[in-house]
Amino acid sequence: SVDELPKGYEKKVANIRIKAFPALVDKKQSVAVELFEQESLADKAMLMGVSRLVLLNIPSPVKYLQQKLPNKAKLGLYFNPFGAIGELLDDCILAACQYLVAEKGELPRAEAEFNECKDYVRAEIADTVLNAAVKVEQVLSLAHEINKKLKGNVPLNVIQSHGDIKSQLGKLVFKGFIVACGVQRLDDIHRYLKAIVRRLEKLPVDPNQDRLKMIEISKVEDAYLALVKKQRQDIPLPDDLEQTRWMIEELKVSLFAQNLKTPYPVSAKRIMNHLKSFQ
Repeated sequence: SVDELPKGYEKKVANIRIKAFPALVDKKQSVAVELFEQESLADKAMLMGVSRLVLLNIPSPVKYLQQKLPNKAKLGLYFNPFGAIGELLDDCILAACQYLVAEKGELPRAEAEFNECKDYVRAEIADTVLNAAVKVEQVLSLAHEINKKLKGNVPLNVIQSHGDIKSQLGKLVFKGFIVACGVQRLDDIHRYLKAIVRRLEKLPVDPNQDRLKMIEISKVEDAYLALVKKQRQDIPLPDDLEQTRWMIEELKVSLFAQNLKTPYPVSAKRIMNHLKSFQ
């Protein structure tokens, strides 16, 4: 019960001005107001806190999902490797809500703004979650197919490539990936998995070519991770720098599965130039 939550808060203590940033914080079954030293951390918490408060104040879309979700999608979701289907649907719902809250624009800090945001999410969430759940099933099915292809005896000349693919898959599809990546990324993740399938098809034909491409990607990844390590650890990565992670995924598509196309021109050189802007 808060009438209005200020964006910043200042207090004078012994001639020192202390500035803090209040935000709603997601506590699963409730939300709390907490103060943050960094504005970027407060903004991140605020999106999650507002989303949780909205979900606690609107009807759950689970029943709608059960009615409208195609049987194939229901079956695929039941065979997910990340626990109960309920947890997976909760992830879909939370990710859909965060997407809609962010899409609405400025995060609400007063009651009237919150009610407007809540009404917008209430109107849109059922179809947004349904759309997301169908895509999640497609992602999980493809991930399952890739895992099957990676099992069994692996020839020595492709063992390194298989290890690289397992690592990539683990970073794309994991428990909580829907909230972590956002519903807006589900189509991209599906395309990245299709690129892995294409890579696996071509791998036995020319393992050496695959290895050369892997070395090219590895140089870019190493440069990105080295730059990430230099960033402040107590605040989120700048959006433009974090975007590099997805640029590297697009590079993999362009190298291993050109026919799937990328949304923008990408190459190792372009990514390296992008990284130089942060140094």
